[in-house]
Amino acid sequence: MQNASQFKLAKLIIKTLFLVLTLGIILAIYGFMQYNNRNIDFVTQDKDWQYFPGAVVTEKGIHFSPLNRIIVHQDGSWGQPNPPVNIGGQHLHVKGDFKITAIALEIDQQASFRLYASPPIVYDQWRYESPSVEVMVDTVKNLTTVRIWDGSSSHSMDTRTYATPFKLKTVISLEHIGGQINIIVNNQILGSMPDHHIFDSGNIWFGADGKAGSNGWTLKELYAEALGTGRIEIIPPPSLIVDQSDQNSLGNLANKHSKKLKIGAAISVGPLLTDEKYGALAIGQFNMLTPENSMKPQFIHPEANIYSFEQADQLVDIALKNNMTVHGHALVYDKSSPEWMTKSPVADRQKIMVDHINTVVGHFKGRVAEWDVVNEPFSKKHALYKNGKTGLEPNIWFEAMGEEYIDLAFRAAHEADPGAKLYLNDYGVEKDGQHWDALLALVKRLKQRGVPIDGVGFEAHVYTDGDYFDASQLKQHMENLNRIGLLARISEIDVTGDDPKQQINQYVMALDVCLRTPNCTSYSTWGITDKYGSTTRSDRYPLVYGTSLLWDKNMKAKPAYGALQERLRQP
Repeated sequence: MQNASQFKLAKLIIKTLFLVLTLGIILAIYGFMQYNNRNIDFVTQDKDWQYFPGAVVTEKGIHFSPLNRIIVHQDGSWGQPNPPVNIGGQHLHVKGDFKITAIALEIDQQASFRLYASPPIVYDQWRYESPSVEVMVDTVKNLTTVRIWDGSSSHSMDTRTYATPFKLKTVISLEHIGGQINIIVNNQILGSMPDHHIFDSGNIWFGADGKAGSNGWTLKELYAEALGTGRIEIIPPPSLIVDQSDQNSLGNLANKHSKKLKIGAAISVGPLLTDEKYGALAIGQFNMLTPENSMKPQFIHPEANIYSFEQADQLVDIALKNNMTVHGHALVYDKSSPEWMTKSPVADRQKIMVDHINTVVGHFKGRVAEWDVVNEPFSKKHALYKNGKTGLEPNIWFEAMGEEYIDLAFRAAHEADPGAKLYLNDYGVEKDGQHWDALLALVKRLKQRGVPIDGVGFEAHVYTDGDYFDASQLKQHMENLNRIGLLARISEIDVTGDDPKQQINQYVMALDVCLRTPNCTSYSTWGITDKYGSTTRSDRYPLVYGTSLLWDKNMKAKPAYGALQERLRQP
């Protein structure tokens, strides 16, 4: 009996010790989690700074070189600043109160960091400013300026400026408590301002910039800390290896068709990285990708001595990981030239253009399969098509080199990557008229001069009644190109959906012609969903969406999408 009692006692002691040990482990894990929740170091924990435009990882921290990125509007007017955001890296989810601290070193004149409640959206050459707060320190004027955007305008709606003495190491903190933001620099509270509900989404993305022309600054540390009962957690960037097994996707239906047509879309890097539904459509539905903005001159070459490949690299990396073909857009596009190009001396422009093409095409050699070398070279002015004129727009390149700029552009692109297919891309050439006549005459001249042009892109934008085209003329135009040894592609089709039947008609007609014409190699839409579509009204708050794409603003497929599926199922 005594032995049995001792055995029971020993068993009870062991159970108790096991429970205590288990409880200790649980408490330790909880404490560790709580510790990490209280103080997160973005610099050491975020491994994705490689895709932040202008950022370089150094021994001292993350060095930001100012890019002076400016978006030129579609009408050619000077547009908006486009400072970078770390959409390719981690972001925060916050609940309650928090504090974010940045430690800046080696500030050359100015340093700014900005917290976004959601990333800004870059539409087709304009930027929608989402709610955000920016802190900019000016070490020359000894000022700290804080600006808030609340998502109702492209302009900040609350600005505060504070006199501030600076040191070699500058510690900048934003403390969010209740509905207020406290601004703290080098442990001195400069002031507070209402948060204007900019953090209601519970998300925070990080952005940084500096003064154009300066050497930038270095981010030594970036900490996020929960205050009181608040909580913070890191949200990792998406892997973007997307399930492509849907046999009814446009890409898979095209792969099963005897034509093996490439089906693509213009892709915006921001939504691709931050909107899961958009990413699933972009990669799951298509087998070709065209960067909507990331490769245009104003984005990739914002200053004469600065190339910014980060976001274009990320798009290309994502495409190749998902077995998608990349169509590059666009090497020479007057409406997307940065200011330094447009104001360059005429005598320097040939070298500027050729160097730009060599650098960009060379950078992506073997990864980008084809390029729009020259985009929209023709004019809207009727007088330029008369009296022996060619219809070419007298843009900055034409001003310097005449029509020969087109020859030089194609030769440079071919030299940089002999394996890439090279296209001239334009709108309004789907139907008969002076625009088409001028384009056909141009490509014939190019062929006669031995220019290495491979094909022509038919943009096929349908926005007004005058844009509608018919199958017979489009097919004839493609056949005309085939006779002189050129390929064709539907490059940017989108159709205003005011009349769903007409939308179906134009989308399907263009696909049908492409499938039935031997030299048509691909069919690409200019976007995916109206939520991020190029026909969204420029600089309108709240956003006024267009209706021209295959998925609506809620990412619901339209009848035109089903009609394209049905056509791809047919021979």
